[in-house]
Amino acid sequence: MTRLNNLDSELAQELGDFPEDDLDIVFTPKECRTLQPAMPEDGVELDSHVRDCVQTYIREWLIVNRKNQGNSDTCSLKNKGSRKDFHKTLQKQTFESETLDSGDANFQAGPRPVPALPEEASRTTLASSDFDLRSLQPDPRLENLLRHVSAEEFERQNEEARRTNRHAELLALYPSVDEEDAVEIRPVPDRPNEHLGNRILVKLQTLKFDIEIEPLFACIALYDIKERKKISENFHCDLNPDSLRGFLRSHTPSIDLSTQARSAVFSVTYPSSDIYLVIKIEKVLQQGEIGDCAEPYMVLKESEAGKTKEKIEKLKAQAESFCQRLGKYRMPFAWIPIGLANFFNLSTLEREIPEAEGLNGRSTSDKRATLLQARRLSERSLSSEDSYPVSNFKRISLTLNTFFKQEGDRLSDEDLFKFLADFKRSSSLQRRIKTLPGTLKLEISPAPENLGYCLTPELLPVKPFPENRNRPHKEILEFPIREVYVPHTIYR
Repeated sequence: MTRLNNLDSELAQELGDFPEDDLDIVFTPKECRTLQPAMPEDGVELDSHVRDCVQTYIREWLIVNRKNQGNSDTCSLKNKGSRKDFHKTLQKQTFESETLDSGDANFQAGPRPVPALPEEASRTTLASSDFDLRSLQPDPRLENLLRHVSAEEFERQNEEARRTNRHAELLALYPSVDEEDAVEIRPVPDRPNEHLGNRILVKLQTLKFDIEIEPLFACIALYDIKERKKISENFHCDLNPDSLRGFLRSHTPSIDLSTQARSAVFSVTYPSSDIYLVIKIEKVLQQGEIGDCAEPYMVLKESEAGKTKEKIEKLKAQAESFCQRLGKYRMPFAWIPIGLANFFNLSTLEREIPEAEGLNGRSTSDKRATLLQARRLSERSLSSEDSYPVSNFKRISLTLNTFFKQEGDRLSDEDLFKFLADFKRSSSLQRRIKTLPGTLKLEISPAPENLGYCLTPELLPVKPFPENRNRPHKEILEFPIREVYVPHTIYR
């Protein structure tokens, strides 16, 4: 507007008149899930460009609404039926040029000839016209003709008069625009939010083996065996009793609140029947082969007396020694998979997603189709109406009594994917891999939308966050198998 006012009149006329009240500009605070927005740590020196980028995550939204944009003609007539029937709703209008003289039956279009009258006949006509005028009713008197009215009031009265009996669809009978030339006026988009996929809550309750000689730890993550990818961070959980946790007291001078969590919230943007929850059991690093370290758990039982009890006490003393020297380090011990096919509503998904193929070696059109499909699915996962619901299952409690022994020469993710593929095809895996007896109790349920006392992957408290609770829930960061077309809205 400033530029237009400073330009010369000719150039301003070429550019056109821009209505001053067309734009409605509003600043809206950003919604923040956490008690405090995520920011870089204090004392970290940031490049000025990076600092500006970080500021965009906490700055208010600038929302620009165009008041006079209206709707395109194609949209405005959708609710009013087709154009060919629209004229039937209009009021019939009659114009003077279309009326017929009541006495003239042979009316013809065109100008009428005016007959010349002699002087005496014209006097008679004027006299009769004067008589006709006197016999007519007077026109209604103009009220307040000489009353002084302010310009604002006069403008208001004129505006009300103009709006009286005005037809709503003034240009509705104008020929419709060709579809090729039509301009789609898009609505103001929704404000971007942090992306959350289908969320499931996993609570670990009990982890026990036949003998208790050392602290054991659970480590949980999600794996997609079809994509051969790990699709989540690790969630570490300590279920040890205080007696065994004391072995590591010299290595843990302080205990952070986040490390006490025993329940995790996993997010899955692209659910499938090939996703497995893998629970790995770890122990403190000790001397010897991985397989040898698991041997006592396969042959000894706490309930046995005599020599068995002496062996257990000896093993316990050895474990305490290892914990004091190597308590900072871990080694793999056992693992167990849980299929999540029953925890997602996959009926809609299977209709939408064809066989997932890699993009390598495919034509350009196939690549574009796959990318468009991924975009559509990630957009659908954001909408509450179309997202694949996780709420079709209720809380499920599981008790697992068998663990797979970790093989020392098969520690890579590739080996794990092979095991999971065999596990999905048949139960023969249990015959080929040695197992350990034990008990793991856990609970899997849909994660509520507002889960109280929860921490983000950055360990920031999520609203609501009551202070009187003991163990928080912990959100686990997802690694989506395909692109998620959602703008980033938080600093990570």
